[in-house]
Amino acid sequence: MTKQPIHRTTNTIRHAVKSQDFSTEIIRKLFERADEIVDMLDSPEQLARLQEQGKGRQVFTLFYEPSTRTRVSFEAAANNLGLRVVGTENAREFSSASKGETIEDTIRVLCQYRPAAIVMRHHEEGAAARAAAVSSVPIINGGDGRGQHPTQALLDLYTIQRELGRTDNLHVVIGGDLANGRTGRSLVYMLTKFSGVRFSFVAPESLEMSEDIKDHLREHKVAFVETQNLEEVLGDADVVYWTRVQKERLAEGVDYQAVASRYELGQQHLGIMKQNSIIMHPLPRVNEIKTEIDADPRAAYFRQAGYGLPVRMALYEWSLGLI
Repeated sequence: MTKQPIHRTTNTIRHAVKSQDFSTEIIRKLFERADEIVDMLDSPEQLARLQEQGKGRQVFTLFYEPSTRTRVSFEAAANNLGLRVVGTENAREFSSASKGETIEDTIRVLCQYRPAAIVMRHHEEGAAARAAAVSSVPIINGGDGRGQHPTQALLDLYTIQRELGRTDNLHVVIGGDLANGRTGRSLVYMLTKFSGVRFSFVAPESLEMSEDIKDHLREHKVAFVETQNLEEVLGDADVVYWTRVQKERLAEGVDYQAVASRYELGQQHLGIMKQNSIIMHPLPRVNEIKTEIDADPRAAYFRQAGYGLPVRMALYEWSLGLI
């Protein structure tokens, strides 16, 4: 088999910094490719073909914040495409950032080592955009502080499509820590691109969705309501997207135990939900979804995590100009 070198189909660097970077056409292309990859992963012969694409190339994974699913799935996705992975999982402490180096200088240096792409997670909102502004290779944002997590939004949207068969005409309930959770923000931006979507935001006042998201929805004439009562919006929800209270990001004076205990999804809620709905969670969870509902077919969060592999493989291919 003749190895096909990685090449670009465009001179524009394809960064993935925020959900707004993805048009519906790009999303369609990514999801069609992810569907193909799902079918290929169980075939040793087809997996070998996938791995021919990236041989001789490398990607850097630069993680300033802890990560399990994002880092491992990106590294597994790279390996499945034949890309060699070079990275660090604790760059905040064990890199020149601890000496005061800026993210811009770090990226400028890393680009000299000729990666095909750089996947990064950072504790500061806006760090991915700063990196992309100086990078000569694609920057893929694996989460930046309270900002965005666009690849999580992609796999979340893909989960909805795989599980429900559509990405429009949806009532999406997003609950928990909406002030600090970048995943909920990113999903809202992604879903706003589709028709007939409306949102219910469930959170205490101290953790409610930020004004920039609500302004975005108003600008695009997307319906939403805010409530502190889950039960009043649960009955006709198609998607229940639950998130943990992010103790590490809470504003001073917010009582973690008080807010966390108010928003726990359990067995009593299943009877209110429609049978053809799904429960999602970006993980990790703490106590906000009880393990007693894991066996319910509507509990999609572990399948959701699994969809991260084909979606991130497709995203690599898109970033590198292969699709």
